[in-house]
Amino acid sequence: MTFLRLSQIVNRCQRHKCNTTYCLRVRKRTGDLARDMEGAAADIEAANVANPERECRFDFPRALRELAAVIRKEGRSYYVFEAARNDSLMNNFNPAIILGWLANIDISPCTSLQAVITYAAKYCSKSEKKTESFARLADQVLPHTSHVQPLLSFSSRLMNKLIAERDYSAQEISHLLLNIPLQEGTRMVVTVDCRPLERQARSYRVDGDVNEVIGSYRKYLERKDQHEDITYLEYLQSYNLNTWRRLAAQAKKRVLSYFPRYKSMEASSQFNDFCRVKLMMVHPHRSPEELLVVGGQRFDSFTAAYMHCRQHHDTHADDHYGEPDTDELTAEEDEFELEIHEEPIAEEDWHELARMLPDRPLEEEDIDILGRRDIDINYDWTPHVGRYADDGILNSDYWKQRKAENTLDLDVDDQPLEARDSLNPEQRIVYDTVMGHFLTQDPSQLLLHVDGGGGTGKSYLINLLSAHLQSATAGRGTPVWRAAPTGVAGNQISGTTLHSLLHLPINKDFKPLSPVDKTQLQKKLKDIKYLIIDEKSMLGLRQLSWIDDRLREAFPNRNEEFFGGLNILLVGDFFQLPPVLQKPLYCDKEVQGVEIKGRNAYRRFDKSVFLKVVQRQRGDDQEAFRTALGELRLLQLSMESWKLLSTRVQAKLDDREVARFSSALRVYATKDRVNEYNHYHLDRLGRPVVQVKAKNVGPGAAAAPDDKAGNLAKQIPICIGARLMLTSNLWQPVGLCNGARGTVYDIGWAPEADPIQDPPCVIMMEFDKYNGPVFLTTPDGKKIVPILPVEREFLIGATLCARTQFPLIVCYAITVHKSQSITEDMIVTDLSCRDFQTGLSYVAVSRVKTLEGLMLDAPFDRNHLVYGSPPDGMKMKMRDQELRKRQVLTRSPYMIYNTKNGHGTGSVRR
Repeated sequence: MTFLRLSQIVNRCQRHKCNTTYCLRVRKRTGDLARDMEGAAADIEAANVANPERECRFDFPRALRELAAVIRKEGRSYYVFEAARNDSLMNNFNPAIILGWLANIDISPCTSLQAVITYAAKYCSKSEKKTESFARLADQVLPHTSHVQPLLSFSSRLMNKLIAERDYSAQEISHLLLNIPLQEGTRMVVTVDCRPLERQARSYRVDGDVNEVIGSYRKYLERKDQHEDITYLEYLQSYNLNTWRRLAAQAKKRVLSYFPRYKSMEASSQFNDFCRVKLMMVHPHRSPEELLVVGGQRFDSFTAAYMHCRQHHDTHADDHYGEPDTDELTAEEDEFELEIHEEPIAEEDWHELARMLPDRPLEEEDIDILGRRDIDINYDWTPHVGRYADDGILNSDYWKQRKAENTLDLDVDDQPLEARDSLNPEQRIVYDTVMGHFLTQDPSQLLLHVDGGGGTGKSYLINLLSAHLQSATAGRGTPVWRAAPTGVAGNQISGTTLHSLLHLPINKDFKPLSPVDKTQLQKKLKDIKYLIIDEKSMLGLRQLSWIDDRLREAFPNRNEEFFGGLNILLVGDFFQLPPVLQKPLYCDKEVQGVEIKGRNAYRRFDKSVFLKVVQRQRGDDQEAFRTALGELRLLQLSMESWKLLSTRVQAKLDDREVARFSSALRVYATKDRVNEYNHYHLDRLGRPVVQVKAKNVGPGAAAAPDDKAGNLAKQIPICIGARLMLTSNLWQPVGLCNGARGTVYDIGWAPEADPIQDPPCVIMMEFDKYNGPVFLTTPDGKKIVPILPVEREFLIGATLCARTQFPLIVCYAITVHKSQSITEDMIVTDLSCRDFQTGLSYVAVSRVKTLEGLMLDAPFDRNHLVYGSPPDGMKMKMRDQELRKRQVLTRSPYMIYNTKNGHGTGSVRR
């Protein structure tokens, strides 16, 4: 297959085609010969070559070869490589490069230093197209000038023409404006005027009077007696041209640029001047006539004098002006491709129409082939129009109706009392402390930290504790509420988000509740004694201050106490990801404003329990993996753990093992990497994609990024079977929360809609963990629910804007931030880049249950995950941990020693 592909590419891209505008031309040496000859002989020879036969400057067609060889071609001073060929018109190529490049290439090895220098010098000095005059540019523009606004049209076209010609680059103009030299080098270059003294240019300076500026050659001729024996070459290369002081010994000699360079061939009329320059550079003299005297003998011509010099003087320094009868370095034009300057293209009528419209900025968007491929364009979406005509879908109130019909509570499933015996010692301390506090009706406030890395059984402990607290109330209403900063984290513990529970602001200032909202909150929390907050690492000091203020409103009888006297359990792991755009709870640096209140509230937590037993990666065979995770958590990855994780690099796995991860979730640190993989995977599906564009209202709304527009994307590529993630909490108790993932079952348009012009009205989805009422159930048992567009308002400056879009994103890959709180059997991630935020690598790797469920995209440097001196964020975490180790509960203040009928009521004592 590879050889067939290579054959197709080279036959399409590498075969040379000769034509007169590109490569067919008269051999340059023929033209040179005609120019070098003089008088009548030159005229005769020029007439003979007036109509020569043209030849390809790239030497095509070339002779067939069975074996490759390095040869010297006629007229070349260096060797060239000739590849084996069975096609006289095939250009040289490298199979590996052309298979990756998929376009024409040329390749030739370097055979000599001189060839490389010549090649580089020619390309550096290659001239651009001659600049057109303004009059010529105007002549080219006038035929295309609009008759409606001729002056405006002419001016704009002329300016565009100037820009298109690119005669003056932005860099060149900037250098001139800033008075920066256009060329810099490590060697100083001096121009040497080689013409006879009487023909050399004379410069004048006007400064009150007119003064002649003496050139370097005249300065040399008028030098002082003490410099009598210095040659002109030494003067130019090694002396200060104004003061005649010799340059420092370590200074590099100046580079001489000769002008003009006379021909060194004896048959040339310029050879006498060539000899004069050679003598001028290496013989001390006071006037040009003295150069005719060599070795005390006077000659009639510079040619004769120089020939005598060559025979008797062999100690002169090299002046780099060349030697007689040597091949001159001329530009081998065949090395260059012909630069073709196309004639201006006549504009179409719609260009003229666009120019007459009022100023309207162009819509900028990334080039995205999804939605524009043949499979996308040719697919007929018409059968999907009017397929889902439910009133709730068409009126966008489907979920409002379902919530009204299905009142749900947040009670967790009952669990037998014996389940507490499955808890490990640290979990049991937390369990006994909370249950004892509740059963004894202890009036003191319980503010407890529960710390544990990924997979230490925090969610299991929360659900078990909640179930037994529910049972202990004997139907009087649950005494516990569970919440988390994100929807996914809240859903993991059968809870809500802190924002929805306490009406916390998002990208807004905190304000007291209205009387109506305050009454509703107090009613909701009237029986609540305990608030369990999971994923505490995502909380910031400002947010904790808001929680404190809101709970004081919810419990007015105890509003003088922190959190309104409510008992709080802060659960999580500070070594995971910190909060976004907030100072973390463990921050011990300077704070201000509401952050001070948040810090004061945080410092009221006076008890801590550290969970140590890892439950997620359980088993003796995972012990080394658990050790690696512990080291990764503290950014102290040992050599043994690095070697262990390196065994899961994709390049070290066989094809069958890699294939196991083809549909595994990818977890990456940056959005760019996530978007790149999602685009790649959607394209690879080979299914018709529709790009769902958002409806934007307000100036600048269309350009607003997702995170500034209510987490609604500008456009979403969607196809049937695509994996999408919800970005809004539609109905969290049933699993429709921010971060919920599912698969597209179908795409529907409203009746009479145009699928090409109009966006869909509904995306039918099957979510992985949905447990609410369904819209339809497929024959194979899939529970399908509709996802509808939502509208979000946001501010751009002081202007209120709005965006309407489906709250969905593609999720074959997700960011590490979105992966926190989830557990997967298989995950692919990348540790090759240093974490820009502490905890990224640890969170990504710890999402998976076993080492065999992990695959790394690329090899990674151990130094990225080992710090001699930890970052500031890590230092603060460790200082916080050391302080709280002084508060550690080694046993519960309460002891449960009796049970009744195996249910959640137990006797306790203090």
